[in-house]
Amino acid sequence: MYVNVQTECAGNAGVKQLLRFCKTLILCGIILLTLAGCSTKAVMNGKGSQNTRDERISAIFQKGPSEQQDFDEILNYLSNDGKEPKYSEARVRLEEFLERFPDGKWTPAARSLIVCVDRITALQAQWKQERQKYQSENGKLIKEIEGLRGGVRQSDEKTVAEVLRLQQENEQLKKDIQQLKNLEIQLEKREKMLR
Repeated sequence: MYVNVQTECAGNAGVKQLLRFCKTLILCGIILLTLAGCSTKAVMNGKGSQNTRDERISAIFQKGPSEQQDFDEILNYLSNDGKEPKYSEARVRLEEFLERFPDGKWTPAARSLIVCVDRITALQAQWKQERQKYQSENGKLIKEIEGLRGGVRQSDEKTVAEVLRLQQENEQLKKDIQQLKNLEIQLEKREKMLR
């Protein structure tokens, strides 16, 4: 029993030490956070002087959506939820974005997107021209094919008429040959009779 009491007391002392260490660590963390919050950089305005407290507060409340929010909104114009993307609207918004945030985090991406949107727009215009060109060529080819079909029909009709005419001639010639043979046979019979 004496050994168990000593072990129990030693265990409680270790827990107490651990709790003191945790409290000290938490207290140091709070002090560091407080000091970090108090040490902010001075905000400079465009003229090189520090902004006053009132200027900083008014700037906070006058700002519109953040750079990230603007950029996300522009990306929504490009994705457009499964519909055709609105490239022209996205390009206008990207130019406005570059004016508002000329040195922003998303400025290089916005410039790249403008280049991509311009290329896509140019390719779409080229595709439309090519499509119109092929449609007009396709129309011409369809007319030409119809003309050829008409010509083939006419030549087929002429061929059929010619074949019919030749068949009739052939039949007539067969009849004529048969008549000639009959006449020749009759002539031979007459000659035999006359002799």
